[in-house]
Amino acid sequence: MPGRGVRINTSRRELTSRRELSLGASIVLYETPLERIDPLLTQLQAGGVAQLYIIDNTPGPPAADAAEAAARLVERFAARGSALELHYAGKNLGYGRGHNIAIERSTPKYKYHLICNPDITLGEDTLAVLYDFMESNPDVGLCMPKLVGPDGETHFCCRRSPVALDYLSQLLMPGSWGRRRKDSLEMRSRDYDQSMEVPCLSGCFMFFRSEILRRLGGFDERFFLYFEDLDLSARARRLGKNVYFPYTWVVHERQSGHRNSWQLKARFAASACRYFAKWGWVSSSADKDDCASHP
Repeated sequence: MPGRGVRINTSRRELTSRRELSLGASIVLYETPLERIDPLLTQLQAGGVAQLYIIDNTPGPPAADAAEAAARLVERFAARGSALELHYAGKNLGYGRGHNIAIERSTPKYKYHLICNPDITLGEDTLAVLYDFMESNPDVGLCMPKLVGPDGETHFCCRRSPVALDYLSQLLMPGSWGRRRKDSLEMRSRDYDQSMEVPCLSGCFMFFRSEILRRLGGFDERFFLYFEDLDLSARARRLGKNVYFPYTWVVHERQSGHRNSWQLKARFAASACRYFAKWGWVSSSADKDDCASHP
């Protein structure tokens, strides 16, 4: 059951009609064919997304067959009453800069904007439930549903704002000190079956109030990859509440590519240093307020 004071409609008849969603959504791709994300695109359209933006960061021009597939996809969306825009960057712009292309176009037109990873599967009525929650809670600027893996296990997607010791401890003493710091960072002592206000949320599925995103200017593009989601949600918290809302869910096929790639490890380290320089190496200014159950 929802926590005290959280309003959520449990009857499907009470949920906002899918046709009424003022919602844009964006997905950033890198060397991912459109066919691979077709099930997600179908779910987003059926769930009520008015306009979907796909930014392809794959280097080079699209292949001829990819361009034909894109044209068919646009026609399919239009036939079902939705709009789809594809942007071929021709190079890897980075995660945040890619989404910012969509955020700049979407937020003036739609009341809400969804930042979505390509490896997401929606739960039943996920978008309608989140939309209804945001409509009922105007003080919330960003929310996120429960995240589960393909095996059904809960992903710990809530974060305190990290500091340098959170990662150094995992390198130096991963079995004891590092584990305790990681558990604290991921707020594992909290009940992930209850709604709560948090400092930071994972960037794989961020349901934003567009007004907040406009005022923030989207992602800080100095973060090419990694930590851009923590920075964005930490900044969003200054303008509204960040709420983890586990009464609906999505499946996330989480991948940690930096563990197996020295290049990605270097990017991770560079983004971490940038984040700590911005928010604090020893203590984080983003954690200055205690977070509690919502509301």
